[in-house]
Amino acid sequence: MSVAPGRFPSAAILLAGGAARRMGGRPKLLLSIDGESLLQRAIRLARAVQAAPILVVLGGHAESYRAHLADADSGPDVQLIDNPQWAEGLGASLRCGVAALPPNRPPEATFFVLAPDQPLVSVTQLHRLQDALRDHPEATAAACDYAGTPGVPVLFRYVWRHRLLEAHGDIGARRYLQEYRHEVTTLPFPEGACDIDTDEDYAAFLRR
Repeated sequence: MSVAPGRFPSAAILLAGGAARRMGGRPKLLLSIDGESLLQRAIRLARAVQAAPILVVLGGHAESYRAHLADADSGPDVQLIDNPQWAEGLGASLRCGVAALPPNRPPEATFFVLAPDQPLVSVTQLHRLQDALRDHPEATAAACDYAGTPGVPVLFRYVWRHRLLEAHGDIGARRYLQEYRHEVTTLPFPEGACDIDTDEDYAAFLRR
């Protein structure tokens, strides 16, 4: 895949391994916004920034998501990764996604996106992360800043691989962004605080 001038090749890891307990255990990624499921939307955004490969880490609702993407013809650029340790929490999904990156031709950088949780993430915001990492060669990550701390979506350089392979428990990327904050360039993204965790959140978002 050719990459737009001024940007570098990036992979994308979409974390879709949760049980959606606050949604009553229903497969949250199948919720629809403007006729598009949250899972399809996350894949579309990754494609729009020319990410390759696009790794979707599955867990609690793996079979439902596999069937959904089969019906939606997700395409050969999307790889579904089963995480047998998904019940451990977000750290296990981070490890699983990073371990699945191609070792022979590793991407220069990798996006991490929480597929269902941030419906206001846009292609523009992901491009801004690419631009920020390009413009700050001393930085090893570009992250969104909201609620006073850096968080996802985030674009990591490959040097982060060994760090994220040590992730454990229900601890996501934010902990590591704080630990290595001196290496992270951030972009304001207050919309990142808008997420969908419950039926009430979903109904409120649709009323926006």
